[in-house]
Amino acid sequence: MTGGIIPKGFDTIIPVEQIIFAPNKKYILIDQKIKKFDHVRFAGSDYRKGEVVTKKNTIIQPNHILAFKSLGIKQIKVKKRINILFFSTGNEISDKDNIPNWMVRNSNTHYIKNLNQNFLFNFKSGSILRDNHQNIFKQKINKLIKSKDDIIITSGAVSAGKFDFIPDVVKKFKLSSYFKSAAIRPGKPIMFAKIKGKEKAIFGLPGNPISSAACFRFFVIPYILNALGLSEEKSIKAILKNGFDKKKNFTRFVKSQLSTTKNGKINVEILKGQESFRIKSFVKSNIWVLLPAGKSKFKKGDIVDCFFPNLSNQNLV
Repeated sequence: MTGGIIPKGFDTIIPVEQIIFAPNKKYILIDQKIKKFDHVRFAGSDYRKGEVVTKKNTIIQPNHILAFKSLGIKQIKVKKRINILFFSTGNEISDKDNIPNWMVRNSNTHYIKNLNQNFLFNFKSGSILRDNHQNIFKQKINKLIKSKDDIIITSGAVSAGKFDFIPDVVKKFKLSSYFKSAAIRPGKPIMFAKIKGKEKAIFGLPGNPISSAACFRFFVIPYILNALGLSEEKSIKAILKNGFDKKKNFTRFVKSQLSTTKNGKINVEILKGQESFRIKSFVKSNIWVLLPAGKSKFKKGDIVDCFFPNLSNQNLV
């Protein structure tokens, strides 16, 4: 049978479906040439003893698990997943299904929560921080410093509004790194801070859903990959199907659709509805196109950099 051990004295297999039994059932008739070692699989012909199965700083995928179990490897040394504690902010945010017109459903929490399996982090949802919760947020940071959590992420309250208290609270702590606002669209108000002497970070994402999604993809994910010792992601290069104009000094993350032609070329179309409040175009998209600063006009036929929205480009070579 398939997978069986070859009995001593034999060196070749003929599949039973490739033979004809003689009428007396004592002989078989073969109408094709048989080569020595046909259908024989030698031990060690796939992986040899001492051979490296997978290299250090590799993201373990299901195909690696297949190899480990086949080879009898029971344990491997891995880095722990990053622990993220997430807070939405604002009196207008609600977890309820039925809400008045002035409120907003808490979509950002559920979006980021459902990325956790693809981007190697553990997700824990905190309470919604209301407009007067400055002291509560300060307490959360103090707990972060002493806990097993690695990152606090907030959504909203990082811009210049009356109740945007996240940056002011964060700056009261001793920090080794800090920045507020970046020359990007969407997501300009983003904030980042690192607690001095600790491997603890705080990200303040904009509350706008698409701004929050873009900042998580292009700031939080690279931070996580770096913390795990993984190499920088490589972009997918694609041919632009339509032109796009932007401000020269800003980097743009644009919702787009990747496709292939019959002759194997990879094309990408920048979708309509790039405003950061438009979710419909995000649902239609399957790729982020990154348009760097230093150039304002992108023309049809230009080669652009693309990144998957819901999984890492890490395994691209």
